[in-house]
Amino acid sequence: MSEERRPADEARFRSIFRAAHADHASCAEDEWLNEPCRMPDGTLAPRPLVWSRRNGPWRRVAVLWVGAAPGNAGGLGSGTLGAHATRIPFGGDIAGGNLDVLLGAAGMTRNETFIVAALNQLPARGGGEPAVGEIAAPVGAYPDSVALLRDTIVAAGPRLIIALGNVAVRVTVAAVTRDYDAPVGEPASATPGPALRLPGPAGLARAGIARGTSMPWPADALPPAAGFGRAWAQAWHGASLPSLLQVLHPSAQNMSPFAGATTVFHRRMLDTRAAVRDAVAGVTGRRPPAQRPALPDSGIYALPEWRDLVGPAHARYDGLWREHGV
Repeated sequence: MSEERRPADEARFRSIFRAAHADHASCAEDEWLNEPCRMPDGTLAPRPLVWSRRNGPWRRVAVLWVGAAPGNAGGLGSGTLGAHATRIPFGGDIAGGNLDVLLGAAGMTRNETFIVAALNQLPARGGGEPAVGEIAAPVGAYPDSVALLRDTIVAAGPRLIIALGNVAVRVTVAAVTRDYDAPVGEPASATPGPALRLPGPAGLARAGIARGTSMPWPADALPPAAGFGRAWAQAWHGASLPSLLQVLHPSAQNMSPFAGATTVFHRRMLDTRAAVRDAVAGVTGRRPPAQRPALPDSGIYALPEWRDLVGPAHARYDGLWREHGV
């Protein structure tokens, strides 16, 4: 896939950014979110929106990652690490360190992929998975988070979507299959449909979606909505829909660098790493490296929050995984 940056591609991301941050006037000209989001009265937003250039490049990418929601490294909103504090998705907690291991194992960095979430704000309870009601709530000018994810998928134009956990795959499927006809970056004036309903595990299983195995988009079982199909075709001119891979969310509850090599927490990382490497190689043709390379010092990795907070935390987790041979 060409990494050429087309003006039209960047314009899609910019329109999404401004619609999503419509309640944050200070963010309009701060696409890197160098300062936290502020409310119209100038006060800091209690739950800033983690959607900006910090999520990845504003151009077409081969792989789009979808998580559940920003965390705060156990700080319930008051900590200095986690995406809630750093405004970098998966930025500073164990889940973020684990995700960087998965990225490196597949031969990628954050500068060439895009990372988004089902809900791009810290859940009201201070962490964990978001409630359906939170996903259904407006996001700036968007009627809900599903509409925001729908536009993000179109703008990113991925060949592969990696859904991290059950919430991520359910919201991803909803984003592609729910009727929503607004052009990308131009949210509908009314909420699409009477109430948000996410597909359940049984429906996903009937469509052939199984954790750990990538597959072409199951268009027969989960046909894209007409609005999504038009938006995708307009952006990418006949390109195939993304393939889909569901894996475990890389949280400490599922896989941990502090666990021994004989534990389930270690085995889950090995299984997830293998699934990601196989899917990225099979779908994009990118050969995984024999060893994870050092991270660059440009782009997202040049942000002060990365240098001072995220990078040191993730380096610790990376070192622990390497000691375990991962």
